[in-house]
Formats: sequence, structure tokens, C-alpha cells
Amino acid sequence: MSDTKGALLKLIYDSKALSIWNRTTGPVFWYIAGVPGPFYINTEQMIGRDLAEGLLKNIDAILARTKDAATRSQALEELILAAYTKTPVYSEIVAVMVAEAKKSFSAGSYSFVSGGERRDWLFSIPFAREIDIKHAFLFKNLDIHCPDGLRAGETSLHVADLINNAASYFDLWFPALEKAGLKCVGTVCINSRGTHGVDKLKAHGEKVLALNAIELDFFKQSLESGLIDQATYDEIALHFTSPKEWGVKYLIGNAALFDVAHADKKSFERIKSFVEHDPWQLREAHPGFFDDMQAAIEKRPKGAAA
Repeated sequence: MSDTKGALLKLIYDSKALSIWNRTTGPVFWYIAGVPGPFYINTEQMIGRDLAEGLLKNIDAILARTKDAATRSQALEELILAAYTKTPVYSEIVAVMVAEAKKSFSAGSYSFVSGGERRDWLFSIPFAREIDIKHAFLFKNLDIHCPDGLRAGETSLHVADLINNAASYFDLWFPALEKAGLKCVGTVCINSRGTHGVDKLKAHGEKVLALNAIELDFFKQSLESGLIDQATYDEIALHFTSPKEWGVKYLIGNAALFDVAHADKKSFERIKSFVEHDPWQLREAHPGFFDDMQAAIEKRPKGAAA
């Protein structure tokens, strides 16, 4: 990738890793914080949607059937590296990660690369291979396995796909490392969404390198590159300024945009929470909309979109 920034920007759109909602027909996207938004990023799809989905499905199968840590780690590594070596765009993304990491993290500042269950592994495993350093698998149960062994006091460079609110770092990856007497020098990721998670990590003393920051400037570049139109940029700019004002302008008053009847299980739970808890405190000003939403929730067929 000669023009790294431009190439990555285009790849995010071409691969459909970034999805922007249709403000006319919906449905809206839901964030982990329980509020709706106009865009969503699935970083792993940058290597190819079918490839990413297939790898994640096979990772789940390996985790389900293989309990021995060494056997499981070997199977995961073989699965991911086989796909990596055969897919040029996959190799190019990791090459950019490695090149940028070498500029930000000095040689010898870490002795192993860590990746968290399970999307991180798509990038942490080939990253470790490319710089010829050992790799540690971090699991959600706080277990760690490194085929080459680790000693207390060693330092990791954590490689991830996406930093959102950084909850996985503080709930899982840092506790796992601390439990094993290990440290972390910082993290490298492909995309960060917003600044909340990055700021939390920096406040914790972590150095953060993101190849792309999915913030307003990213969408400004997208507009200048002809990847989005002015109306889309204006909407997203409003969302960055005030999610509540964005919601009032583009959502409130049209319950159909939430597509309650067909929402998947996770989205439906977030819709219910949004209506019940009213995080933007809009019910008093828009009672009719909330009544419509409650009616749609109650009419949803049982067992729909499990």
C-alpha cells in the first residue's frame, strides 16, 4: 500500500467493513452503550467478509471442541496463518501494522505479542509471525497460553482489530496479564471508533497506535475522496457533536426506522433498554414516539430473529 492512509480509507468502504445506515428506510445501528448511531465498523471484514466470517466460525469450533491449551493454540495458529499467507490484502494490512508499530514502539520494549479472544487473533498471530516474536493467546476466562512459554515480568505489545470503549482491555486483557505477572507496553489496532476508549487507555499509561481513527476527520476525508456525500457527512458530523440532537433530527418520530419486528436478539434487547431507560431523556418531549415504540415491542412475534 503505497498511499497507506488513502488505501486503508478506500479499503474500509470497498470491503463494507464500515456500514452507514439508510436514513430513509433504516434500520439504525446499536452501540454497546445501548444507544443508536448512524454507522458501524466491523474491522475484520477488511480482509474479506466471507473469509472473516469463515475464520471466526472455525475459531468458535476449535474453542468448543478443543480444551487442551497447546492443541487449541496450534489449531488456531494453523487456521489463521493458512488464510493469511493466501490472501494478499490480509498480508498488506498486517504489513502496514508492523511498519507503523516499528515507528512507535522501540525494539526490545516488548518480548511478546498478545491477542485477545477472538477477533484480535486474526491480526495478532500474523503480526507476531512477521516480526518473529512469540505470541500469547488471551482468553475470556483470563487464561493465557504462549506455546513458547512466558516468564513473570515480561512485557507484551497487544495487537487488536478495533478499540471502541476499551472495555475488553480493562475487563479481560489487563487482568489476565496482571494475573500472570506480565506487563503491557501498549497496543496497536487497525481502527479506533471515537476517542473514549483510546483516552481511557492513555490515562492508564498505555501507548496507543491506531491506523485509522473513525472520527469526524475520517469522514471529512471520506467526503473529500468522494466516498460519501455531503448529506451523509452533515448527519455524521451532527452525531459527533451531539448524539442526542442527531437522534431528535433523524430518529424520533419514526418508530419504523428501528425495525423492531425484525431486529436481531441483541439489537432488540438494546431497543427495549433504550425505550425503558430513555438515556437521552426524550420521553417527555416526544411521548407519542415512545408510545409507538412500546407498542411495536409488544407486538413483536415471540421468538422473532433469535
